Amino acid sequence: MDSIDLSMAKKGLAGKRRLAFGSRVWGWGPLRAPEERLAWAMLTPVLLALLALGVYPAITTLWLSFRSGGTYGIGMSMAGLANYTRLLSDHQFRHALLFSLAYSVVTVAGQMVLGTLLAVFANQKIPARWLVRAAILFPWAIPTATNSVIWAYMFNDQYGLFNSILIRLGLVDKLHPIVWLGSARLATVLIFILAIWKANSLVALLVLAGLQLIPNEVYETAQVDGASRLRTFWSVTLPLLRPTLVVVLILRTIESLQAFDLISAFTNGAPGTQTENLGLYIYTQIAQFGDFGYGSTIATVVMVMTLAFIFIYLRILYRSATA
Repeated sequence: MDSIDLSMAKKGLAGKRRLAFGSRVWGWGPLRAPEERLAWAMLTPVLLALLALGVYPAITTLWLSFRSGGTYGIGMSMAGLANYTRLLSDHQFRHALLFSLAYSVVTVAGQMVLGTLLAVFANQKIPARWLVRAAILFPWAIPTATNSVIWAYMFNDQYGLFNSILIRLGLVDKLHPIVWLGSARLATVLIFILAIWKANSLVALLVLAGLQLIPNEVYETAQVDGASRLRTFWSVTLPLLRPTLVVVLILRTIESLQAFDLISAFTNGAPGTQTENLGLYIYTQIAQFGDFGYGSTIATVVMVMTLAFIFIYLRILYRSATA
């Protein structure tokens, strides 16, 4: 009897912690019956859209990953785990996987750090603050493919802007210009820089919105206690920003693992396939080779990886909020 009471007490405590976590992080609590019915009525269109645009394509992709043969989805037959077995011996898949992971880790880390610093700067009481915020958003306002094409022209070895400047300064021989996108190492670095430059604006915007929610009284209390600016940022601002940062981290991780247009328009995987990520490899298998089965298998791997990262991030957020 005591063990049953103890189990029920633990369940009740867990429920209270989940409710407290939701109230502190997302701002929700228990709903009354009319409010609950209204909430479900408003959520129904969104849930239907998610089913149509998210769940159905995911299930279809998973189903196609167990099929092979045919061309562009026509004449396919069941193949069991053959496509997944093929992944184990596919060297290009391993290279694209490693490149995607490196791209995700480096660019997301750079975007989070730079975007957070820009948000803190834009949140300061400085002259023409609106102009600073508009300038921060400028890279995000330009379409990704357009950004990539512009950068490809700037780093072109024959008529690019950077080689022209270096030649005029006498730092590079006109007959032997730097082939920026012809080197796997240089091209990879430029892709990372482009991705960080492009998306840190969005991170800054979302973090800035989170900063606006922190009451000034918190900073006044820290100032009275004699905390320095760095100490206040580390011990006050960052903990209060944790829910916002985790949401931004999830969004940027999802986008980085599914990146396609930035790399496609900038290098298209060149030189050779050295800068080819999983998104570009999926496109190659489906659009160029017409192999829906194998392309869907790679897409399923990307989907599982994305869900795994989301689960890890949410667990970290939940543990820190209920600690």
